[in-house]
Amino acid sequence: MKITTFVGISNTKKTLIKMSVIAVVLAYLCYHAVSGDSGVVAYVCLKKQVMEKQEELDAKKEEFKILERNVRLLSDKTLDLDLLEERCRTINNLSEASDCIVKVY
Repeated sequence: MKITTFVGISNTKKTLIKMSVIAVVLAYLCYHAVSGDSGVVAYVCLKKQVMEKQEELDAKKEEFKILERNVRLLSDKTLDLDLLEERCRTINNLSEASDCIVKVY
C-alpha cells in the first residue's frame, strides 16, 4: 500500500513545492549561521572582546612587573636606600616643594 502526500497535484507543482521548502530551510539556516548566537557576527564581536581583554592583560602584566621590581628593591637583601627614602616621603607626605623626585622604571 503506497501512501502519497501530494494527491491530485502535478509533478511540476510537486517539484516547485519541494524546492520552495528547501529554499526556505536553507534561508533559515543561512540567516542563523550569520546572525545567530554562534554565528559570524557573534564570532567577530567575541574576537574583538578577546583582543581588548588581551591588551588590558598586557597592561596589567607591565604594571605588575614595575611593582615587582619595586618590591624587590625594597627587600632585605637588596635594599635601595634612595627608593626607601622616596617611599617614606611619599607615604608620609613629607616631600617639600623644592624636592625633585625622579622615578626610573
